[in-house]
Amino acid sequence: MPGLLAPHLRRFRSVLAVCRTGSTAQAALILPLSQSAIARAIRELEDDLGRPLFERAARGMLPTPVGRLLSYRAERAMAQLQLAETELKGHDQSGAPVATSRFVHTVGYRHLQTFIIFCDTRSETIAAQRLGVSQPAVNQTLRQLSHLLGCELFQRSARGVRLTENGEALLRRVKLALAEFRHAGEDLAAFDGRMQGRIVIGSLPLSAGVLVPRAVDRMLVRRHDLKVTIVDGTYDGLMYQLRHADIDVVVGALRPGAPGSDVVQTPLFEDTLSVVVRRGHPLEKQALRTLRDVVDQPWIAPLSGTPAREAFERAFRAAGVAPPSAELEVNSAIVLQALLQDSNRLALLSRRQIFHGISSGVFSILPIAVEETSRQIGLTMRADADPSASIRLFIQELQILAKELS
Repeated sequence: MPGLLAPHLRRFRSVLAVCRTGSTAQAALILPLSQSAIARAIRELEDDLGRPLFERAARGMLPTPVGRLLSYRAERAMAQLQLAETELKGHDQSGAPVATSRFVHTVGYRHLQTFIIFCDTRSETIAAQRLGVSQPAVNQTLRQLSHLLGCELFQRSARGVRLTENGEALLRRVKLALAEFRHAGEDLAAFDGRMQGRIVIGSLPLSAGVLVPRAVDRMLVRRHDLKVTIVDGTYDGLMYQLRHADIDVVVGALRPGAPGSDVVQTPLFEDTLSVVVRRGHPLEKQALRTLRDVVDQPWIAPLSGTPAREAFERAFRAAGVAPPSAELEVNSAIVLQALLQDSNRLALLSRRQIFHGISSGVFSILPIAVEETSRQIGLTMRADADPSASIRLFIQELQILAKELS
């Protein structure tokens, strides 16, 4: 779950209203709260944070630097909740119009936390255990959330619970909103000269070899208070997690063109492929010049539809032969290297992908010309993301390392 600021969701509404209007009196005109309730909410948040968020003067209330920092993140979080409300004003599963709600103005952190944990577990009983409440309390909170939005979020059947289309849309927006509060806590630490927080990195096969591990290691040497989680997987799986704020950045081979208007790709360097075999492979002793000489060998191919597979097929066509039929397709770098090490199979891989295997004498690169395998390696992020200080530090380390590897 996000950092310690998200539970203050209701108080942040008061902070934002005062930032917009300049006083608690004016804020009370746009919030369903009294002036005294707004003032109390701000004081309580200031007490919890141990610092003022506003300068009180005769001309009104002006946000302090910390107040501006936190209100910026809170504004972005509220914008995601507003988008959720807007997106759900379509039709529910029965085709009935979704009613207008005051979701963004009234929903509490308890609703959002319960919703995410239930989506993760698909069990009210397990969600209740995680939250430390009763199962009826979880059920009531989920019903309140559906009522606030005026639509059904779940469809229950004998086979279990699944999210409706509205439920899926809400889940993404809620995760994006809570990510902003997590980044707010990290930004607040950076304001105080500390670098702390958690970074979740999606690692595609190439980046797992040298790029991500080395960049993370360098960053943690400088900032050992940071916590890093590295998640590997398929491109589609990592992109889903990126779009749902479960991952902060994806590193690896970029897709040609734009994968979508909601994400941006930033190239780091170009990479090419080589023919890789285990050390001691019989082909090491043969005079080989092109891929024509090895097209009939047993190959391990990348997954269909990936940039690596496209480069694999282009390389053989550039050599004037049809790509070999792929009886074995592998996406996992660990599985691929294990297969290479224990067999006479061949693979087209980046030197960087198996850097450690080559330097330790496990693998060899055959002296075969491989053409037209150039591809861009880089990072992918959400287009509307404003990275926290810790994520920016990781990106900086990636860019420095990319120049060294180029």
